[in-house]
Amino acid sequence: MTRLAFAFAIFALVSPALAQQEFEPTAAERATIAQCLERTAGEPELKQMSDCIGLIGDTCADAPGANTFTIVACHAREQKTWDEHLNDWYGEAQGRLKDQPGAAAALKDAQRAWIQFRDAKCNYWEKLYEGGTFASVAAGDCMRVETGRRALEMHGIDDDLDH
Repeated sequence: MTRLAFAFAIFALVSPALAQQEFEPTAAERATIAQCLERTAGEPELKQMSDCIGLIGDTCADAPGANTFTIVACHAREQKTWDEHLNDWYGEAQGRLKDQPGAAAALKDAQRAWIQFRDAKCNYWEKLYEGGTFASVAAGDCMRVETGRRALEMHGIDDDLDH
């Protein structure tokens, strides 16, 4: 009985760390999106969205052994990758707008409004399937797609500041 309790205690300590690894994008996943962005540089935002969003997450459901947890984790990894790009491009745009406080404040307001919109939109999917395992899949899918779209919009905003 003591061994069982000890094993359970070790599992309880280790499993959150293992679960956290499931939500951390791999170097290969980050590289896949980066390569797509490189390949589609100069293309319209909608083309980039079509080509690059989903390269990681769209394959999750068909992966061997896929289940709700692995699909949600896969979506979260792609979302985190897009969120990293979004934060980088937002920071660059804000840096370029340091001499234009009105524009910088407007961009900040727009970003805050977008976060509220994204959360409300994705909450809809969570509520639509509330009580079922698909709720977390649908909400996670929404978060990754919306974050990818906004990241590419922000990249366009940042690029526009070059002109």
